[in-house]
Amino acid sequence: MQQYFSTVPLSVGEEYIFTKEQAHHARDVVRLNEETIRLVYNGKGFFARCYRKGDQFAAMVEREDERTNESPIDLTLVMALIRREKFELVLQKATELGASRIVPMISSRCVVKSKEEKAEKQRKRWQDICLEAAQQCKRSRIPEVAETIRFKDLGQYRSEASLAAYENAWGSSQSLRKALGNAKSATVVIGPEGGFSDEEVQQLREMGYQAVTLGPRILRAETAAMFACAIVGEAGEEA
Repeated sequence: MQQYFSTVPLSVGEEYIFTKEQAHHARDVVRLNEETIRLVYNGKGFFARCYRKGDQFAAMVEREDERTNESPIDLTLVMALIRREKFELVLQKATELGASRIVPMISSRCVVKSKEEKAEKQRKRWQDICLEAAQQCKRSRIPEVAETIRFKDLGQYRSEASLAAYENAWGSSQSLRKALGNAKSATVVIGPEGGFSDEEVQQLREMGYQAVTLGPRILRAETAAMFACAIVGEAGEEA
């Protein structure tokens, strides 16, 4: 079943007119033709019967979808900037795995730098990636992609469980799952390809973050991010 997010309120018995982009996708990409689809507005789902309406595409809202598929844990993933294709993969998979928001971050060992003159255009592309992934996996909400921050600004994103994955924490720190406990909100910080410097690890602790391990193997940055999201997601399903 295809899903689309609405920017206007939805009500049973009312007609929804697809946006130009949605109509193109429905008509020319997935080739819908009088099928049941799922529309979502502000976290609430509806089933609707779609159809062509002249040059437009429309759907009649038939009933509410009482199910919810959002994680009970409000997850903020702070992800250091890495190469474009890998960062965009993280955006897609973090969305599928239930992240509530994704915060791009610049730390001392980031090879990739954010260019201010392209920041808004880049952020829109990132948000579009999350939108497409949320539609594909039938999320009820689209994760927010926040503005890119500097390492020193991490304090503003603390949660009930504020955790930072550190490759040298194996054997001396708790696992992410144990450190998460029964928290209903969590922030997980993932560093760049070169990891965090010793000074940054100390600064993380001073900002209220706990260094945690993801296991004995050294994971690539994008793998660490997806692994962390999966752990938090599983913990939410167990709750």
